[in-house]
Amino acid sequence: MELMAASKMRRAVAAVLRTRPYVRLAQETIEAVRARLGESTTHPLLASGRGDRELVVLFTSDRGLAGGFNVNMIRFALEKMKGMHDVDIIAVGKRGSDAMQRTKKNVVASFVELGNAPKYADIVPVARLALDGFTNGKYRRVHLVYTDYVSGVSQVPTATVVLPYGEWEKRGTKRENEGGSEYTIEPNPETLLSTVIPNLVMTSFFQALLESSASEHAARMIAMKNASDSAGEMMENLTFTYNQVRQAAITQEIAEISSGKAALETND
Repeated sequence: MELMAASKMRRAVAAVLRTRPYVRLAQETIEAVRARLGESTTHPLLASGRGDRELVVLFTSDRGLAGGFNVNMIRFALEKMKGMHDVDIIAVGKRGSDAMQRTKKNVVASFVELGNAPKYADIVPVARLALDGFTNGKYRRVHLVYTDYVSGVSQVPTATVVLPYGEWEKRGTKRENEGGSEYTIEPNPETLLSTVIPNLVMTSFFQALLESSASEHAARMIAMKNASDSAGEMMENLTFTYNQVRQAAITQEIAEISSGKAALETND
């Protein structure tokens, strides 16, 4: 299981590293255009939603045996939701869905079997639910709660606001407008943003799925390695104990034979 997790982790990490530069640059480009336009744009995906509810999209795994991956993610999500009122949850992963239902949270949708071999088409229905709920005025904000892959030994629970798309201070991608650059936008800014932003929202969902998948496989690999090491230590301890007992039994048998021989010689 350790070798299988390591193989899956390598593929997942490669996918994460391929998409990160695109997502980062796309976000920065939208921010640059938005900063240049100033207050002249009133695109609905850049303004706070009209609704009075919050939507949390929670990414966990479908299976266990991944150390503290799911426990840490669920605990982090519950802590983040303490300050929210009227929260709906979309659970991506069976473990998160089960945990939220046990804690009586309002799970409006649950998706499973997405993290093993993530595909962009798999995450589109999840993102579409969030986009439709936000644009229809049901949700004030949409949060992505997932585990960010840092390295093979470090995965960090992360929460980010994906809608409204203008809350850049919570995304860590804000960039100053460099040199007052001019932009030529065709046919117009509203059409550009209406086409690009929904695609980038879906890409952000896909990136969160990739990050969560890579983190899950890394955590599982470490958990299986620790289990293998513990099993090895247990076998060594049991072997040592067995040898001690066996040696004691042999010593006792030798002592008994010696005692019997001595008794026979005395009788003679």
